[in-house]
Amino acid sequence: MSIDFNAPEAHSCAAGFSSAWFAQLRDRRQPVKASELVHARRFIDRSGVAPLLNDALRQTRKSNAGRVRTVTPYALFVGMTLAAFRNHGRVVLAEVIDLLAYQLTPTARAQLSLPVWPDTAAGFEAAYQAARRVFHACESVMDPSALPKRRLPRAEALRLEQEADHEQLAVRGQLLVEVTNRIVEASLTPARRMIEERWDGSVAVDATPIRTFSRGVSTTDALTSTDPDAAFYVREGDHRDPSDTPKGSEKAKRAKKAKRVLYGYEATLVVTGTTSDTPRGGIPLPAQADEHRLPALTLAFTVHKPGHAPAGNAVTALRNVRRRGYTAGWLAADRAYNAAVPEAFHIPVRDLGYRPIWDYRIDQLGIQESHAGALLVDGTWYCPSLPEPLLTTTADILNKKIDKATWHARIHARAAYRLRPKAAPDPRGARRMLCPAAGTHPTVACHLKSRSLGKGHHLPVVDITPTPAGPPAICRKESLTFARDVGIRYWQELDHGLAPWVHHYFRLRNRVEHFNGYAKDQEAIERSRTRRIRGIAAQSLLLAFQIAHANHRKLTAWLSTLPTEAQPARRRPSNRHKPKNPRDWTPKGYLPAPSPES
Repeated sequence: MSIDFNAPEAHSCAAGFSSAWFAQLRDRRQPVKASELVHARRFIDRSGVAPLLNDALRQTRKSNAGRVRTVTPYALFVGMTLAAFRNHGRVVLAEVIDLLAYQLTPTARAQLSLPVWPDTAAGFEAAYQAARRVFHACESVMDPSALPKRRLPRAEALRLEQEADHEQLAVRGQLLVEVTNRIVEASLTPARRMIEERWDGSVAVDATPIRTFSRGVSTTDALTSTDPDAAFYVREGDHRDPSDTPKGSEKAKRAKKAKRVLYGYEATLVVTGTTSDTPRGGIPLPAQADEHRLPALTLAFTVHKPGHAPAGNAVTALRNVRRRGYTAGWLAADRAYNAAVPEAFHIPVRDLGYRPIWDYRIDQLGIQESHAGALLVDGTWYCPSLPEPLLTTTADILNKKIDKATWHARIHARAAYRLRPKAAPDPRGARRMLCPAAGTHPTVACHLKSRSLGKGHHLPVVDITPTPAGPPAICRKESLTFARDVGIRYWQELDHGLAPWVHHYFRLRNRVEHFNGYAKDQEAIERSRTRRIRGIAAQSLLLAFQIAHANHRKLTAWLSTLPTEAQPARRRPSNRHKPKNPRDWTPKGYLPAPSPES
């Protein structure tokens, strides 16, 4: 007979615990080995979350009156770690209590300052109440929400949000991000040196939905959900609650056709990816097998309502990564992020040292901005005389006006009209860009730049359209300075569609999608039954242990494929599919393989 630790009676203290249920719980017990306890204690010691929470709890106390806690935050988090690594990352409070109260040796309980509870249903309920109180005390000091976790009238919920101390809630939110990501960092610390040796600092950012056990209600309902911090996730559109959109609007029509709707949260993950064969300050990798490269690992995450401030939550997670000393490299993000306003995402991301690469919506293609006559087309600065067919080439293939081969030819043809960087960006991020007809190695021929003439018949000839004001500034000068904020919303260093962009963007994006699927498979991060405690703080804390366990599994599997000085590799690396040639990519799929005759 098995017991469901997620059953309602496992979380209900008011109704008491039945003797039959307690007997089933007792039958599942396995004494905690000394090595397990050492591992759990080292994990929590590395994270440093206990001192943080002790300080926060001390500041919230109004006086020193009251009883001393029988379960300390440190003991609770050690128990949560034991439960997580026994149960594929999932933490259930009933199992945590049984571990701490009855599966530890007397010596181990003394080390954690735990009392002795009778091995009865009443004794278990007393232990559960003690641990439950300390869990909710820890949760409350890092809860960024002003709402109680129960159904409320809409007017009451609105009043509580308006009257709340938003500065204090922001401080709690910062503590929540710090505590949860310290738990994630504790899973990476043992392999930190190897991570930095084999990683170039590149990451991908993406949000994945996680369900909550509470059922969602419409925003027109008189009462809120029992978990008012959550919201509806919609697969299509901007993932917002469909009841928030006006009836009959285009968004409402798309929501009705949505393939997937769930009530819960989104977790924005920052996942490692490798795009270079020469990691910063690390071991050169050309001679190593591709399987030995760093696996996809989550460095940081944040939990938030679906579709609410995706850019701001991504920046929060990235700042936490940089604060912990990780280097910054390329950053891949989907279209939800480059559609944000520059102040919310593009500027903070570049201030952190990341180099963004992204794709564009069909309505963002073509001419995106201009500066001194230069045209920003599909994220790259070009000569003002870029031919018309090359301006709209990507939009044309998406609109089925041209075929794959024509797009492939045009996207390579317009590279000749690209403005070239003359030097590295200055400390303020300003870039000096060279006209394609300027310099000793021009890529186009222009009568305004005499040195570009006679360089070869292979160079395309630029025909400047005469205007009353004369040629634009970029045509009159050899080079021009582009301030960092000019075109920052769309500009990227790699030419959209060319092989380097395809290699970097899809390699990083595939990593974050892979980790999402990996953690959903074993740790079940999307399922609501793995986190039945309500509220964004509780959901974030339990999710942190699930992500840490996924990191631990991936690192353990990867390290066992690497030989050491003492012994050879313990297992073979997994087989990989041969990657496709990035030079054959088009927005409508890869080019067909050439026939043997060609």
